[in-house]
Amino acid sequence: MIEILIVDDIPSQVDSIAATIPKEELGIERIHKAFSGEEALAIFREHSIQLVITDIRMPEMSGVELIQEIRRTNQKVKLIVLSGYADFEYAQSIVPFNTSGYLMKPVNPEQLRSKLEKLIDEIADELKVHNQQQRSVYAYRENLPTLRSELLSKLLSDGRVADAELERKLSMMELPFSSGQDIGMFVIRLEGRMQDYRRMDRALIEYAVMNMAEEVFHDAFHLWFCLDQNEYLVCIASPVGSRDGTFTGMDRSALDCRAAKLKKKAESLLNNSLSVAVAVNGTAFPEGLPKQYRMIVNGMRTIEKDSRHSVFMRVDDGPDTPAIGNMTSLYKPPLLLHLLDTGNWAGADKKLSEIFNELRSVHYPPEYANEAYFTIAGAYQYMAHKKGKLLSELGSSTFGLMPAAPSLAQLERWAYFLFRSIQELFGDQAEKQKVSLRDKVHLYVEQNMNGSLSLQTVAAHIGLHPAYLSRAYRTETGTNLSDYILKYRMELATYMLRSSDKKIYEIAQTLGYQAVPHFIKLFKAHSNMTPQEYRERAVR
Repeated sequence: MIEILIVDDIPSQVDSIAATIPKEELGIERIHKAFSGEEALAIFREHSIQLVITDIRMPEMSGVELIQEIRRTNQKVKLIVLSGYADFEYAQSIVPFNTSGYLMKPVNPEQLRSKLEKLIDEIADELKVHNQQQRSVYAYRENLPTLRSELLSKLLSDGRVADAELERKLSMMELPFSSGQDIGMFVIRLEGRMQDYRRMDRALIEYAVMNMAEEVFHDAFHLWFCLDQNEYLVCIASPVGSRDGTFTGMDRSALDCRAAKLKKKAESLLNNSLSVAVAVNGTAFPEGLPKQYRMIVNGMRTIEKDSRHSVFMRVDDGPDTPAIGNMTSLYKPPLLLHLLDTGNWAGADKKLSEIFNELRSVHYPPEYANEAYFTIAGAYQYMAHKKGKLLSELGSSTFGLMPAAPSLAQLERWAYFLFRSIQELFGDQAEKQKVSLRDKVHLYVEQNMNGSLSLQTVAAHIGLHPAYLSRAYRTETGTNLSDYILKYRMELATYMLRSSDKKIYEIAQTLGYQAVPHFIKLFKAHSNMTPQEYRERAVR
């Protein structure tokens, strides 16, 4: 609602103008009256006035002086000036003060009404724009932590941002960091039972830890946090008041002490444990962030390998990250999906063991854990869907689909929990008794891949009639034995083409094909390309 102030040193003039204003029609809540400039200022300061109508000639404080005082504190209020014909030139002196119009005395009611309608519409439009701006500012402020986190995550992963664009974003997000300055870094990981919390509960804990960090560091460092794909809290820190942008020995010591203090405080208040890894040396912002981040995450991995909890460690520059390649155990036949699909539970258990032993054998990058997770999850989903189930139905929410693999230990618990659930879903007593026959067949095939594999040779080894073996195998697995042998040979061929330097004819002989053209024909039917074409694409 609109509030109006009418100012004139002649009370009858004020009353007359007020009486001609149709308050309800124009949506005016209240009309204030003042009979001097001083009285008008007092009312203006006490109430929320959107529109002022003032005479230009008044004793003590003129209308011009009143408008000057109003404009010193408020640039948006609408101002209408009243003047006689003799004062027109004097009225022109208030043009610089952004007045909204003039009305000649005596005031014409229709002209006043028309002027008020126009100005009230302007006030309504300005209010809409202001409210929209307020909503936009609120939405931006609400999403600012997420925007900051996404930008830091991009910089940590070596996402290139042009210098000018980076400076613009840093300014817009009110981040006191600049290109070329030295910064420190530390990483926090929730330990113990907090690793098994639901995502929402973890988010609350992480928010609490960040707030504690701000309290501990605020007098010495500016902090910038993000949550990485491993669900570690990664923080970079710049010294408060650093003029030359260097990260001194005193800064390193201060960062180290405060990180230790944060760990102690958080564990005390949360009644739980967490690990903190601090980079010993600073690095240049932003170009040094990816290497520093990989170094400190590798340091975190050593905590997992040593099976320790609640660790505070300092990570120094070590050897370069080893070259990235494919995970051998994930893709070496028989695949996990194939083992599960054929009910080879012992083989699947062994395959999981091989996968996690390989992950533990090196300082694997975070992507390796995610790669293993998605491969295993895909195989589990396929098996669950065969029984008309969703993967999330096979266990609690903690062991359903995970958004990421925060730690190798958690990923391993997840994999074996769902493996047992799927085994129970498929493994009634009758099926368990049949597994031994299937295992004998698969074991013989795997051990005699370069020999003459046929239904007759397999049946002779197991001691069954070929016709009976064919029916029994098809009943258990839903596929023909010859199809299994072909599929296994082709999977092994793709693996050898991708991971070895053997010639095509050597691979064919290893798989039991003496005629290379026949092998090439079968491989092309399986993969829609020749072995050489497949190898060329795989090594690009």
